[in-house]
Amino acid sequence: MIKIDFKELEGNDRRRFFRVAPSVEEPVLLKTPAGIFPLIEISGGGCRLPIAAQSVIQESAGLQLAFPGRSKPIKIKLRPVMADEKSIGVEFVGLDEEIREIICTYVRGRELELARRFRAQAATVS
Repeated sequence: MIKIDFKELEGNDRRRFFRVAPSVEEPVLLKTPAGIFPLIEISGGGCRLPIAAQSVIQESAGLQLAFPGRSKPIKIKLRPVMADEKSIGVEFVGLDEEIREIICTYVRGRELELARRFRAQAATVS
């Protein structure tokens, strides 16, 4: 077995927030006047969306995030930070702490769900 010294990995990832892929069964959606877009990834600092959302984000009016299990979407402002051929990265702008906590709570819950699934799969393989 290989032992990993995590001190070697410190500083390689500059992200302030951990990011996860939303569930396919219960996606997180960006609701806009021009349509609805599923998030590819989400963190407390931003998200990644399909490239089709790029023009909508640049207009950036009336954007909302709809989370599974929440009755009301969250109003947000986004700023594009990077794009590649298939997706666009955006930063959440001007989030108050309550809204950021809602997003981070979702991310932590999703992270735990993914870890449980991984452990369950690993146990069945052993």
